[in-house]
Amino acid sequence: MAEDKRRSILHATLCLLASRGLHGFSMKQLAEKAGVAAGTIYLYFEDKDDLIRQLHEDIIREVARRIFFNYDPSIPLYDQYRRMMENLWSFHKDCPEIMLSKAQFDTMPPDLLFGHRGKDPDTLNEQRETVLAVFQPMADLYEAGRASGVIKPLPDELLSALCIDPLCALAREHHLGMTKLGDKELAAVIAAGWDAISIHH
Repeated sequence: MAEDKRRSILHATLCLLASRGLHGFSMKQLAEKAGVAAGTIYLYFEDKDDLIRQLHEDIIREVARRIFFNYDPSIPLYDQYRRMMENLWSFHKDCPEIMLSKAQFDTMPPDLLFGHRGKDPDTLNEQRETVLAVFQPMADLYEAGRASGVIKPLPDELLSALCIDPLCALAREHHLGMTKLGDKELAAVIAAGWDAISIHH
């Protein structure tokens, strides 16, 4: 029962975040959306910052779970990559609120997302690495690709910016009706992402 209420509060937060932005709703409005008393929120979360932080961590775990569904490090690198990107696209279609809230999280300061405000940079970096450790299969893919001369010798963050971020942006446009991607177009976009990060011999 307690976990159900927590999940209801988190889901309501996600919906409001996607539709109104971080500063576009009050805790009272959140309580109404979640169907709980305003005071109930504080039984599960210290404050709004703690609520956003826990929501962010939950989203990261769910994104990783979906991206790495059927993950198999024994298959060729491109096939690993393609499967991850297809899973990512499917996830965005199934969970538009998460996709639409991505821009909100992207603009939030690290000390809000990965720890209490005022913590030193080293501690924040450690907490960030702990939270993002669920994406290790992607890091392994990049590292295997660099080591074998298949993927460009760029940091993981830059590789993701070249192949993952464009797909996320297209997913948002697709949901908003600004563009339409069928299976053929999706395959071409995924191939283009690989083309951007791979070395051409």
